[in-house]
Amino acid sequence: MRFTPKSEEEITAANLLEGGEYPFEVADAEEGQSKSGNDMIKLRLKVLGPDERQYGVFDYLVGTEGSAYKVRHFAESVGLLPQYEAGELEAISLIGRTGYCQVGIDDKNKAYPAKNVIRDYLAKVSAASGSGVPSNKPKGQAPAMVDDDIPFNMHR
Repeated sequence: MRFTPKSEEEITAANLLEGGEYPFEVADAEEGQSKSGNDMIKLRLKVLGPDERQYGVFDYLVGTEGSAYKVRHFAESVGLLPQYEAGELEAISLIGRTGYCQVGIDDKNKAYPAKNVIRDYLAKVSAASGSGVPSNKPKGQAPAMVDDDIPFNMHR
């Protein structure tokens, strides 16, 4: 058998997305409680990389003040802002939803390999008007994406 040997760092890096904005689909969602006893939803996302490969990334939506921005941005991204504004998101209603997220890499804990994390979710943009929440991209980059192009199968 012939192969190209790789270092542990190369193997880890091959299974990570570079930081950036990517389309996602909620593969699974489960209600629970955080270690602090707060209501939360554990999400398993399928994130589509630039290589058309799907990467699995976990995220947690927690009902606390410190996480409020992320929960709201998630709801905006997947088209559930009315449910968010009513103060209730149900895990079962999230499965199959699609949107865009900002992915980062967490490599702070040296006891574990680096992993992808969701830094934030991007609000939907109207295809007709191009309006929506401004993107956090630097000037000169493309505007925020519309989910009409998200290539996942819809399960709703």
